[in-house]
Amino acid sequence: MKRLTNNQRIPGSFRDPTGFLFIDQGILYRQINPSGFDDYFLLQNSGLYQELIEAELLIPHEEISAYDQNSPPDQIVIKPEEVSFISYPYEWSFSQLKNAAQITLQIQKIALQKGMSLKDCSAYNIQFQHGKPKLIDTLSFERYQEGEPWVAYRQFCQHFLAPLALMAYTDVRLSQLFRVYIDGIPLDLASKLLPKKTSLNFSINVHIHIHAKSQSRYSEIKIDPDKDRRQMKEHQLLGLVDSLASGIEKLTWKPEQTDWAEYEKFHNYSSAALLHKSDLVAQFISQTQPSLVWDLGANIGYFSFLFSQYVSGTGWVFAFEALPENIARIEENLSLNPEIINIKIIPKAVIDKCEQIGFLIGPSGGTGKTIGSAGRQNITYQNEISIDGISLDHFVFNEIVAQYGCLLEKGVSVCQGHG
Repeated sequence: MKRLTNNQRIPGSFRDPTGFLFIDQGILYRQINPSGFDDYFLLQNSGLYQELIEAELLIPHEEISAYDQNSPPDQIVIKPEEVSFISYPYEWSFSQLKNAAQITLQIQKIALQKGMSLKDCSAYNIQFQHGKPKLIDTLSFERYQEGEPWVAYRQFCQHFLAPLALMAYTDVRLSQLFRVYIDGIPLDLASKLLPKKTSLNFSINVHIHIHAKSQSRYSEIKIDPDKDRRQMKEHQLLGLVDSLASGIEKLTWKPEQTDWAEYEKFHNYSSAALLHKSDLVAQFISQTQPSLVWDLGANIGYFSFLFSQYVSGTGWVFAFEALPENIARIEENLSLNPEIINIKIIPKAVIDKCEQIGFLIGPSGGTGKTIGSAGRQNITYQNEISIDGISLDHFVFNEIVAQYGCLLEKGVSVCQGHG
């Protein structure tokens, strides 16, 4: 059995008393403490773990320390499958956050059928592996107690419903509130930022507006849990989950129809010129067969999809794109091509440093330039927004080397284009 040294434990893994993450010789492990044994055994023995793995909803793990359920040790150690690339909710597009919300509710419904429930619904517990959102926290499950309310209900609303509603009804850039509120967007804040018409939306009204008022009303009232123990039957809890699922399904965000958003129809190339460029790029990529390709300014991902056919082995295409309209189109194209699993969207602009930077929007709404860059001088820019910028140096040393290491030895092809 592995034994832990003080310098192996990951500092950020401290909230859950049932276990924590640690690194040993560069490999990530999760230790399960005795307080988490019962729920872990139920996860395994109920068939929930196997069903979620088969449905590709949960990251699989390998058990490192053998145990006897009749006489368990003082710890259990598991090795989760390595996530190929870590991303965060404030980097996701609307469709990514919506997909993450939907699979979280799907997991909760399956868990209830097996006598368990999610005790943690943080968006940070979801990662995109092989193009699909998956739960990465094995210890998020607990035994379901008949009559008990869903302890993760408020967290789900703050991490998923509130930001999705704000992106859909107010401004898609409000997903950046995740940077400030790591525990989820406060419901009272979301309620204030949402337009009044959302009070007519049943799901948003109940789960955000009324929920926020309820929190405010009872925040300073001391409640005796023995005297005020409200019951929620299983069918009522399933109804709550279905209500959330229905509300999220109806939330949509439609990108503006801009020049770049319609790049496959409107661009500066003739059909022959675009075909010629595609042939040249494909010829170069097929000859070099790089492990990593960086598409700087990916737009709707036209060339990113071309690159994905030629990267070697388990390589990746990193599509750098900062405008939400274009990111949404890449996501849409990926959803239409589920067999393509080697494209990673980096929702940032490549500049010389890591910081937010002003971006001037052109007349079409989907074109423009970063402030200080050359860009087009013969047009009038209509608006300015803030976008995230990242330097390639930072990306290489903090993302690529940290997560891929030796892949850099196989060569990197950097392609900059408009599509």
